Amino acid sequence: MIYLDDNSNHALGDWDPDFIRETRNFVANTFPDVRPVDENFYANIRLVNLFLQLMGGFGLFALLVELLSNLILKRKEEEPLKIELENETIYSISSKIFGYSLILGLPGIVIFIPILLIGYLATAGFVLALLFGQAFGILILLWRSGKKNNISLGEILKKPFKIPKGSLLRQIILGITLAVSLSIIIYLSAGLNYIGMIPSFIKILWFPLYFGFILLIFLIYGIMFQGIFQNKFDKGLKQFIKVSLMIFSFLFMYMFIYLLIISLLMGSFFYFGSFLPFALPLLLMNSFIFTYTYKKSGNIFAGVITNALFFALFICTISPLQSGVSFIMGFFT
Repeated sequence: MIYLDDNSNHALGDWDPDFIRETRNFVANTFPDVRPVDENFYANIRLVNLFLQLMGGFGLFALLVELLSNLILKRKEEEPLKIELENETIYSISSKIFGYSLILGLPGIVIFIPILLIGYLATAGFVLALLFGQAFGILILLWRSGKKNNISLGEILKKPFKIPKGSLLRQIILGITLAVSLSIIIYLSAGLNYIGMIPSFIKILWFPLYFGFILLIFLIYGIMFQGIFQNKFDKGLKQFIKVSLMIFSFLFMYMFIYLLIISLLMGSFFYFGSFLPFALPLLLMNSFIFTYTYKKSGNIFAGVITNALFFALFICTISPLQSGVSFIMGFFT
């Protein structure tokens, strides 16, 4: 039996109510002795269960950030990471982040192509190429802004590391602990029920390469978004939500525009329709984690490591084994 569902794709088909209903009816009619579970359980009740699990999991994670930050770090001994740029406002920085990302994203993607070519998880490499394009634009923005304030790019990049070795080690330990905790929380909810996030043995061999580049990209994000941008806001819940949503908008709109341009050039909206449904919750979660962990730890390492581990596990799992060469050739066929 072939059932055509115009409202689903290969990623959403297993959870579409119409698709599940047709599949259930087919099984019931073909095998009368088999009594399949009601389709509403798969399409509706399990979605409610997932939502409750994730909300409870994120609440638990927020408590862990608070608890572990106080337990592992000695905040009274340290000053929060802060990079001062004179004559810059929230609005001027926002417009520059958006502008530099869009204009210099393409050169950044081109620079990343050799990495895409040598890897065998081409879809993961493509996602990283897009992210690196934005990180490259932000890197140029950091260089130009630092030059106006007599601060070299090297000094800006070294700023998060200019803390006592003991403090740096504690920050890294906090980041690793939170990264493992968040990955377990999401794995026990979405990972076991909806979409895998543990790479196979063959894919895990490529994991260190992609994880390393994600760390680099998110480190650049953290320096700009937390070290500079977040420090422009006052304290308080409303300001916290505002800065988190603004960071999300920088990340998502860049991804949206570039995927749209690529789809229009290819004459196919496959990547646009496949990547954006995953990008929206992922980038939203990344933005809030960046903001919250910086608020509690005073540095960017906890957020960078936490986001990088889960992000790398996810994209490496969903990426099929494919060489970068064959992937790129697909854009021209």
